[in-house]
Amino acid sequence: MSDDEPAYARKLRSRPGRTRPLDGGAVAAGLCFGVLAILVSIAGPLTGEVRLSFTAICLFCGGLLAGYLTRPNASGALQGSAVVCGTAALMVAVSASITVGTGSLLRVPLVLVYESLSPAAFGAFGALSLCFGALAGELGFRLRR
Repeated sequence: MSDDEPAYARKLRSRPGRTRPLDGGAVAAGLCFGVLAILVSIAGPLTGEVRLSFTAICLFCGGLLAGYLTRPNASGALQGSAVVCGTAALMVAVSASITVGTGSLLRVPLVLVYESLSPAAFGAFGALSLCFGALAGELGFRLRR
C-alpha cells in the first residue's frame, strides 16, 4: 500500500453535497431489537398475542434507535422502515430454517400473522408496519435534535 491511498479514500468520503439516504450503522443498531424479538418469540413459551405485542414494541424501539443514531443528512423515516424490512427478512430466514429443522413455524411472528390473516389484510398489515417503523424512525430523528 502506498501513502496516497488513504488520502484518496478520505477525499472520496468527504465530498460535499453527497447524501446517502440510508445509514447502515443506524439500521444495524435498530435490527438488534428485531433479533431480540425473534429470539424471544421462538424461545419463550408465550401466547401469540404476547409475542406480537413484544415484536411491535421491539420494532418501535428499533426504529426509534435507528432514527436517533442516523446522520443529520439522512432520513429518520427511511431508517425506521429499513429496520422493519430487515426484521421481516430475518423472520423469513428463521422460518425457512425452521422448515428444514424442527420446530413450530407459528412461533415466528411474521408466519403467525400470515397464517391468521387473509392476503389483503396481510398486505395492509405490512403497509401499516412500514408506516409504524417510519414514524418511529422519524420520532427518533426528531428526539436527537
